[in-house]
Amino acid sequence: MKKQKTLKFPKDFLWGTSTSAYQIEGEIINDWSEWENKRVKSKKFKVRKLKEEDYVCGQACDSYHRYEEDFYLAKSLNTNAIRFGIEWARVESKKGKFDEKEIEHYRKVIESAKKRGFKIVLTLWHWTNPLWLAEEGGWTNKKIIEYYSRYVKKIVEEFGSDIDYWVTLNEPMVHISNGYLTGKFPPNKKCFFKARKVFNNLVRAHKEAYKIIHENKKNAQVSITQLTNYFEPAHKWCLIEKSLTKLFNYFWNLRFLNKIKNHLDFVGVDYYFHDRVVWYPPFKKNLNKITTDMGWEIFPEGIYHVLKLLSRYKKPIIVLENGLADKEDKFRADFIRKHIYNVYRAIEEGVDVKGYFYWSLLDNFEWAEGWYPKFGLFEVDRETKERKIRPSAKVYSEICQSNKLNI
Repeated sequence: MKKQKTLKFPKDFLWGTSTSAYQIEGEIINDWSEWENKRVKSKKFKVRKLKEEDYVCGQACDSYHRYEEDFYLAKSLNTNAIRFGIEWARVESKKGKFDEKEIEHYRKVIESAKKRGFKIVLTLWHWTNPLWLAEEGGWTNKKIIEYYSRYVKKIVEEFGSDIDYWVTLNEPMVHISNGYLTGKFPPNKKCFFKARKVFNNLVRAHKEAYKIIHENKKNAQVSITQLTNYFEPAHKWCLIEKSLTKLFNYFWNLRFLNKIKNHLDFVGVDYYFHDRVVWYPPFKKNLNKITTDMGWEIFPEGIYHVLKLLSRYKKPIIVLENGLADKEDKFRADFIRKHIYNVYRAIEEGVDVKGYFYWSLLDNFEWAEGWYPKFGLFEVDRETKERKIRPSAKVYSEICQSNKLNI
């Protein structure tokens, strides 16, 4: 019989779960909610055989009212950290006017998380924008730096002393790509020049936010989350595939981080995708031996390579998202174990990984895919909002509690 091996993680390692405000809170009016309503009315949007209401966020998981329950569930998993967001459209629904009632709401949310002993990772922008900002051109508007800085300053002044880690921007390359190149996300533009403008504005916005946060709290820990794919040539002997791999790696994974590397206290990474690069269109051909409900290849080794890649910045790294859509919970337990094992491999080789956060605590509204994908450690009944633990969550809970992985 093979002897079991125990892999111990560093002391004070962060074990957490991640959520985003729009995907779980419910009843938010912003550029995304408006886009969803228009999309449903157009009847030209369906990517799966779902009902129209399955493409509208609406009440979401009602976490706006159930945050205490959600924090209780997160704590029941033996996690010591939690990532959640503030919805800009709630706190500044009217241009230049902050809603003190909503500020007080988020104060209660943060106090609740602190009361349970969580280290808090707070996301300030997770793709959604107030309607007034969208009407002024969103992130293409040169005034966005002023607007975003004003918002960040307000949040830091209100909550700065209670936040352990700040995420200024969530996956900026996804917003640029899907919003301004493919048109999959709002504002549904397909314009390279606008995409370039948004890229530059997001870089500038992060740098300004970094300065604002540090002016308020010298020892603050500030970063972004970068969706980082593991690109590899399908054939290591093929020079074209090797060159394409380097190109994709630079433009998707590294270019944004290179621009802000002097304004990072840690590197926040999200890992979901392995891309096996081929020389012919569409330049990706994965083996897809095991896939998620969304058809994404499950490739745990990729997270090891991604962490090794990001170690070049010589900053601590936190995995802020890693998860899968798996309604039947067939693969999730194994997925978690194998990805955490590969995180451990990177740590053993000297990569300074400080934490791992599973995406997501709850089944939530998955953007353009609607309610179809189920990423949660807890499933959520759409009608009653009842939360129910999945078996795989107990596997994650045991790892978090013991701070080790048995293989």
